[in-house]
Amino acid sequence: MRFALGMIAFLSAVFLLFTSLLGDKSLFQLHRMEQAREGWARENAALVKENRKLREKIRAARHDPFVVEKIAREELGMVRKNEIVYLFDPARIHDVNELPSPK
Repeated sequence: MRFALGMIAFLSAVFLLFTSLLGDKSLFQLHRMEQAREGWARENAALVKENRKLREKIRAARHDPFVVEKIAREELGMVRKNEIVYLFDPARIHDVNELPSPK
């Protein structure tokens, strides 16, 4: 009788240990979930930061004519009336220090 109770206690302990380490609510699963939560928290913080920058950019575009002009020039390629646009081929532009010296 004592042996049977000891065996039941031992098997129960093994079962509890096994389920706490490998079951659906195991320590390993808890660790993986914690890592995923931390990753989502980092991603959320980055998105909040990006949203803040975009809100500031929208606010500036609504209220600052300089920003509107800058966007029109850089992103839309617009120019003012009577402006002359010079286009340079980036492949042909050289550093002044690399040019041969005059003889």
